Amino acid sequence: MKDELSLRQQAMRMRLAGESVLLICRTVRRSNMWFHKWWQRYLELSTEGLYDLTRANHQVVNRTPLHIERAVLSIRRRLAAHATPQTRYAYVGAVTIQTELKALSYTPLPTLRTIERILQRANLTSPRLRLARRLPRSSYPAPPAHDSNQLHQVDLVGPRYLQGDKTKYYFAVCKDVFDQSVYVEFLDGATLEQLLPFLVHAWQALGLPEQVQFDNGRVFYGGGWWARSVNRLLRLVLRLGIQPIFISEASPERNGSVENFNGWFQTPLLRRRFGSAAALRRELRRLVITANEQHVHQHLGFKTAAQFRRSKRLRKVPANFTLDFDKIPVTAGKIVFIRWIPRHGRVDILGESVKIGRCYRDQYVKVMLNTLKPSLKVYLNGRLIKQISFKLRLG
Repeated sequence: MKDELSLRQQAMRMRLAGESVLLICRTVRRSNMWFHKWWQRYLELSTEGLYDLTRANHQVVNRTPLHIERAVLSIRRRLAAHATPQTRYAYVGAVTIQTELKALSYTPLPTLRTIERILQRANLTSPRLRLARRLPRSSYPAPPAHDSNQLHQVDLVGPRYLQGDKTKYYFAVCKDVFDQSVYVEFLDGATLEQLLPFLVHAWQALGLPEQVQFDNGRVFYGGGWWARSVNRLLRLVLRLGIQPIFISEASPERNGSVENFNGWFQTPLLRRRFGSAAALRRELRRLVITANEQHVHQHLGFKTAAQFRRSKRLRKVPANFTLDFDKIPVTAGKIVFIRWIPRHGRVDILGESVKIGRCYRDQYVKVMLNTLKPSLKVYLNGRLIKQISFKLRLG
């Protein structure tokens, strides 16, 4: 005899295939009230609503019968409608659809490419824009990201305004480049007074990264009283044992992971009207939970970021952590600056013009500042090409 979970899944499959409620109830031998209860649970909570305790693993088979195709299209339309809190910030791509089919025990389970073809035939997807491949003169020395908390990217988005409020608000975003975990706050300013507590909160939630990457915006890169001084943001990062990295100037695409998230989350969030910053912050928390706990990622083995992190031992900032942000000392560590060498052969390092050499123009270099023994080491394609004395001003 079939268990209750199998009956619920069968009922959802039949409904997605267009069968009438009467036929479904007769087939599974359940009442009309029973069906509508579980259909409503499915609409509100997706496949999670059909489970009492646990779920089973199901075999993947590469076949695409008609009932599978109908289910793919129905699920896509339901997700794309964003009609419920559960689907408001849902992804609608092949990975998400396949995950839902698997959770509903559909067999055979179609491949991602098969799902994409089904959507294309139904004109429910847009073809990906393919740009011509660019031929760089030198490789960009991007930091690696092969595991959780190996590399975070941080960015500010704004200013943004609320109706009837002249305050300049900013979204502060911290994202793990590998597992796609995110932490976001809605700040009422873009100074270090707002940003430093945000970083502490982010690393209490996500854990401490080995490296954190910033662009060269004034709040991240500037703030020192004079050239060759280390601002409070860098002092905090070094104090927590993290290596800061500044991307090449005027190159936001080098912070591509967090920029991609910025481009996605603002559209579904800001299409709604908010009467106050508190209301927006409440909705923002829902969005972050959805991104971390519902968005499935293929490179994580079709797991969400939260599922992938459960097996990790992550080092986090303690909940009772305190620090006087006005009196952070400069501690031993290394700061990385990725720079494009212009024709004159000089680059900016902490407000100081540093000569690298015209012979290296039109190429990327990685400049590493050692705070313990103040000096700059310049690397081109992984090879040390120059070492420069660089005395820091620590006042």
